[in-house]
Amino acid sequence: MRESVTFEISADLLAALKLGAEDLSRNIRLIAAIAYFQDKKLSLGKAAQLADMNRLDFMDALTERGIIAFDYDESMLDSELIALADFPDPA
Repeated sequence: MRESVTFEISADLLAALKLGAEDLSRNIRLIAAIAYFQDKKLSLGKAAQLADMNRLDFMDALTERGIIAFDYDESMLDSELIALADFPDPA
């Protein structure tokens, strides 16, 4: 099931932005997705879905804006490194 969200914008604002309505809609979806992701209200996957992108493209969009996709604190990094040490040596 899908819902629709609409709002009106004047033609002079679109002209000032030098965007068509469809481009503005795409940009707003991306901006909202990034904001909700940064506020930890949406996961990476759900934010990508809101932006109407796949996860890799959304991660690229985050990187282009200098936003870190995976925010590990030191304790999480330590546990990840311990878990990696348990993997068998491929050689």
